Amino acid sequence: MWRRRLAFLVVAVWLVVCVARLTLLVAPPETPPGQSAQPVFGFFENAIPSSAGYLFVLPGEFGQDTGIGPRLRYELYPRMYDDVRASQDEQFVHDLMRREHLRYVVVPDASQYPADHWTRAQRDWLSRTSLDGDRYVLEVTQ
Repeated sequence: MWRRRLAFLVVAVWLVVCVARLTLLVAPPETPPGQSAQPVFGFFENAIPSSAGYLFVLPGEFGQDTGIGPRLRYELYPRMYDDVRASQDEQFVHDLMRREHLRYVVVPDASQYPADHWTRAQRDWLSRTSLDGDRYVLEVTQ
């Protein structure tokens, strides 16, 4: 008698789990990472030659990523890519770009960086091609 009850209980639990898993088929899909930068991908693709490398400056600290970095890699493939945190100083970034032969810096949303950050201020070693005030590409001139 107890074997039948145990078998019934196992089958019942299995059916509940199956039904719960089936509900995932009708659930709305997850939003792809970096969806907020979708409007600028075409601009970046046109502004950066496919043979050139680019840098993305991650605006937050580790663990605060929005998914824009991986999405940029996907959207701008086959361009060479590297990224750094916004906390890295300008000289480190300049040296990295020279060493890795990266010619561009993509800025999908300048408002995510502090007002005095090097990506927002005019620099003599960078020229800016803007889509608008907060979205632009910086090109190394020196």
